[in-house]
Amino acid sequence: MRIAAALCLTLIALPGLAHAASVPPGLSAGIAGPVLTYVHLFGLLGLGLWLDMQGRGTPGAGAGLALAAGIIAGLLTRAGLHLPFAGLALEASLIVLGGLLAATFTLPAVIGLVMAAAVGALHGISLSQWGGPVTGNALFWPGMLMGCVLVLSSGVGLSATLYQIGGGKASRVAGGGIALLGLLMLLNVL
Repeated sequence: MRIAAALCLTLIALPGLAHAASVPPGLSAGIAGPVLTYVHLFGLLGLGLWLDMQGRGTPGAGAGLALAAGIIAGLLTRAGLHLPFAGLALEASLIVLGGLLAATFTLPAVIGLVMAAAVGALHGISLSQWGGPVTGNALFWPGMLMGCVLVLSSGVGLSATLYQIGGGKASRVAGGGIALLGLLMLLNVL
């Protein structure tokens, strides 16, 4: 009888504990931005895949450069410096990254790093243009960075998984899908 009473009391306390363990709204909204938006999800996944495909050392240098460029471009955009047609350039970057993946084309290291920085800057510009009360939360921007790191590193990990599944063919198919998605977004079909 005492055990049943103790179990009933724990069931009453569980909703309160679940609420106390939830993620703050600014942080969760920031993480959700890159994870739940098609252009950012597939763009950062494609960038991670492509950086890993380059095969020159670790993809971490390109990923770190892309994140740093994204932060700087995002801060400049929030400060009032706007790049025209950044949204269209971001969608076009999916076509370029997907095409490079599908063709298994590697670039010289310096050009690859410049391209990673440009793609990262485009993502930073787009993500920094979000509005609403949640962006005023202090945890929104660290959450946004966490979401970008999560998706970008998932792309690097996905590269190894795809290689084990189907060798280079699986990565080429993924690249073709990313390029097709970018084309459909550029044509306003999606």
